[in-house]
Amino acid sequence: MRKSSSFCIAVITVIPLFAAGCGGRLANTGFARVTEVSPHGAIRMQYDSGELSWKKVDPDNSRNDTLIAMKNRLKPAKFLETKNGSTLTFLDGETIVYKNLH
Repeated sequence: MRKSSSFCIAVITVIPLFAAGCGGRLANTGFARVTEVSPHGAIRMQYDSGELSWKKVDPDNSRNDTLIAMKNRLKPAKFLETKNGSTLTFLDGETIVYKNLH
């Protein structure tokens, strides 16, 4: 009886730690649209919440990513944002890599 009671207390203590994760979310996901595109690789995104934010496309592939953003302007896309970089995937499957402008 005593062993099962100790086991239950251990499980009750450990489960909330796993549920809380390791210090917060690792990524932010959702839908957004590119509303403006600069020829210099800056894009303005509008999130579903209505928030607008300027981003810069990956400098290693800025020409291609800028063209993809121009072609898909105002179309919904799925975003995945992390601390190390972010992606925006359009309905046709094309993906651009971007970072915060500032």
